[in-house]
Amino acid sequence: MPVTIRTMKVEDIGDVKRADLLAWSALIESKYPEIKKFSPRTDQNIISYLHSDPEGAFVAIDDFAGIIGYSFSHIWGRTGWVGPLAVLPTRQGMGVGKELLRSSLRHLEDRGCTDIGLETMPESQINLGLYLGMGLRPEGLVVLFGKQILKDGLREVTCDGLLIERFSESNVRNHLMSQIKRLSSTIHPGLDYTPEVKVTEEYSFGETLVALSNGIAVGLCVVHTVSKREDMPGSLVRVLAVTPGADNVIVEALIHAAELVTAEDRSIELSVPVPGRNRKAMDVLLSREYTVVQTFERMMWQGNSGLASGGNNLCSWSG
Repeated sequence: MPVTIRTMKVEDIGDVKRADLLAWSALIESKYPEIKKFSPRTDQNIISYLHSDPEGAFVAIDDFAGIIGYSFSHIWGRTGWVGPLAVLPTRQGMGVGKELLRSSLRHLEDRGCTDIGLETMPESQINLGLYLGMGLRPEGLVVLFGKQILKDGLREVTCDGLLIERFSESNVRNHLMSQIKRLSSTIHPGLDYTPEVKVTEEYSFGETLVALSNGIAVGLCVVHTVSKREDMPGSLVRVLAVTPGADNVIVEALIHAAELVTAEDRSIELSVPVPGRNRKAMDVLLSREYTVVQTFERMMWQGNSGLASGGNNLCSWSG
């Protein structure tokens, strides 16, 4: 049957949620039988992805079955990534995923991104096969650490001269935005984390924490306390980045601040993504009693994954 790829519309959200739930439920059932509950994405999650890059959100449409798959694109300056991408189980293996991925990759190239990739679960042979077949190259693991958060049991961090400011409470947001943009580019050329800050603020997904030393931003943490799926509570650090060469205590100070935000929101746990090569950041989390909960493989279409830089650039490319 003929399949058409087009940009997503707001009125597609219901069908996209349905396709997403069917696709991911099938994967969870086969790979993670211990997970007994799996919920649909929230409307806000889908809408935020759609509105952040309307021209980079795509649906695959069958003339009779309607929407059978989708993909989203994300742009952080000259860094672009794809995700989530899903196809109905009954239509997998027919080239639909390839066409959706091709549309997203082409879009990111057209928007001027030079570093383009995605993250996938390394235990999924189907996903790995799709992306390898499309020419993406594996770059390394991103390890997701998690911990249950109890406010009374959080270990404090002291760092002389360091101030952590909450973006939502700041009277100089425009100034902080310019500092975040500058900080991003020092971490990786062309990188810009301000779009993630804007989405977090616009949709009230959580908080952006900025570490300041002598008035200069030396670290950033974007933490989402609102889950992307219904009735599945939990907070996630979307970005934690520190200026190159800075003391590792800034990483721990930002993690502690993210834990406080999580506890205040009454969220039950916090997850933090860490590049597999960043042993120092892993040691910080392990010392705070985090454990490994999942791994992702970062794969690149072109450019630099940022995993081998040796600095503290902790982020998730998983939608």
